[in-house]
Amino acid sequence: MGFLNPLFLLAAAAVAVPLILHLFHRHESRRIAFPALRYLRRTRKDHARTIRLRQLLLLLLRISTILLLVAAGSRLFVPGTGGEHPPTALAIVLDNSMSSGAILEDARQLDRLRALALASVDRANPGDRIWVLRAGEPWDVATPGNAEEARRKILETGVSAAPASLPGVLERAGSLVAGADFDQAEIHLLSDLQASAFPRDAPLSLPPGVRLVVYRPSVAPPENRHLSDLEIGGGLTPLAGERTAINARVEGDGPVEDLPVRLVWGDRVRGAAEAGNDGYVLVPAGPFPEGWTNGYLEIDPDALRTDDRRYFAFRVRPPPRVVVAGEAAYFLSSALDVLEEGGRAAVSDPAEADVLISVAGAGVDTRRSGTAAIVVPLLDETLLPALNRRLATAGIPWRYDAADAAGEVRVQEQELPHDLSPVRVFRHFRLTPTAADAGARVRATLATGHPWIVSGDAPAGAYLLFASPLEPEATNLPVTAPMIPLLEWLLGQWAAPGRPDGGGVAGEPIRVPREATAIRTPEGTLHALDGTQSFRRTGEVGIYELFRGDSLLEQVAVNAPIDESRLTRIDPRTLLEATGTEATVVESQRAWERAILQGDEGAEIWRPLLLLALVLLLLESWIAAAGPGFRKEPPADAAHPFRRPLKQTR
Repeated sequence: MGFLNPLFLLAAAAVAVPLILHLFHRHESRRIAFPALRYLRRTRKDHARTIRLRQLLLLLLRISTILLLVAAGSRLFVPGTGGEHPPTALAIVLDNSMSSGAILEDARQLDRLRALALASVDRANPGDRIWVLRAGEPWDVATPGNAEEARRKILETGVSAAPASLPGVLERAGSLVAGADFDQAEIHLLSDLQASAFPRDAPLSLPPGVRLVVYRPSVAPPENRHLSDLEIGGGLTPLAGERTAINARVEGDGPVEDLPVRLVWGDRVRGAAEAGNDGYVLVPAGPFPEGWTNGYLEIDPDALRTDDRRYFAFRVRPPPRVVVAGEAAYFLSSALDVLEEGGRAAVSDPAEADVLISVAGAGVDTRRSGTAAIVVPLLDETLLPALNRRLATAGIPWRYDAADAAGEVRVQEQELPHDLSPVRVFRHFRLTPTAADAGARVRATLATGHPWIVSGDAPAGAYLLFASPLEPEATNLPVTAPMIPLLEWLLGQWAAPGRPDGGGVAGEPIRVPREATAIRTPEGTLHALDGTQSFRRTGEVGIYELFRGDSLLEQVAVNAPIDESRLTRIDPRTLLEATGTEATVVESQRAWERAILQGDEGAEIWRPLLLLALVLLLLESWIAAAGPGFRKEPPADAAHPFRRPLKQTR
């Protein structure tokens, strides 16, 4: 306990007043002689004992009342009850990631978390500084404010489809409160504590002196099923007027066999199928008209509805127009002939081509803007300097160098839709970046660690580089089954930009073309881009549309992250390891209110003290007015009822 106004304790000297009155108070009495004194003495003795008890009780009540008033005036407080506390830098980490939208006992998890966040704000004092960090919106800017501003931000917080990495958010909160230079620093973590929100490769480190209070829900997470692994046409964008199929998988808790999956396109259900034992489902689709199209697969809604749909967007294309520059090898020319005969590609002139197949770099530096380039070297190493000059002129930040003879090697890693495990590489050149940040993507890597297929963007358009000539002397790819499907996929990728595999992931930025001027989010809001190369506010699943003026450039389907659909919570032991052993973990709202914002200046209790003092005053008044006291002396004639008055005689 303590006193905020200790000088008022000097008023406790007032207890001397009732003591002095009690000690020096005397009752006046008269001596009267009576014949029969035995009865009178016994009566006065009993009466005196009652009076002493009553006076002692009144003395105790009066002293207690004075002491209670002194304690109330000196502002007595009890530490650690969450009331008054020193000025505190408070960071409220509110987890509004996708999993917080799950329904628990007829209420969203986020609604429960917001109620606890408001309880933290209610306990704050005017001298506190508060930050509200939304864990499901990593792009959100956390600014310090007062309780009213924090309350407004909490009430405006909705469910985001993005995931949350809580160690990173907590470290950010720790740096904010530690840098505020307040007497106290606290972080309040309000989350469903999903296990995936605590990556094992992201250990938590908080500044010293920062207190962490964690809410752990006591209600078990609900069962959840979700769609994943959406793929259209085997990863190849459909051609106009052709039918295709959409492959997806149903995962989650409980059986998934025979679960219906619907295809919605153009605001209408266009197909349906049932999931198999392994959860995979193949839904027929199309034919689609030429141009951009979008839609989604869906399952019946459950406790977490955001992941019950899987969106797609792609541009239905005509056969890609291809031109070959340089002398193509026999097997490469034969593969192009097969695609052309099947209507999967069309040979064109350079002025209209979508894709340029450049042999030894021919034409790569003079191609039409917007034309993709696939560069294939030749076996002759003497042609490499000319090839590298053409790449540099075209703005492609890679060069070909002679590689050490390593014999036969295999493809070790790949990011391609077709399996290249049967492929053997006998000769290859070393692809070396010519810029510190080449901004490219290694699609396939050899067992030697050298890149084998590299793709990226250059000023004139996209490019893809092969490290080996497409000849049997360099690799067996031209004579294996993946050759024609891989070539068709490459031509379709560059001819029809889009993401037929389901698009982006909520929370990750969308790459923006340089010519884009605006982007429209799924809820219909149009955001100006002003030359930015990425758009970060992807907190909603659905279709994002990129515009150049009024012209539609691209549609991007953004879907829920798979890990957010797995609602398993982190176990208590791992939670303490992840947040630090000093963290305070509570499981109820009452425990939360007791645990937060503690300090030496606890809650003042002057109100109950004044109420108790009032009760004692009323009790003292009642005892003083109604209690027994000295009776007045009766008249002499009535002092003894057994005494008869003397008869007067003359």
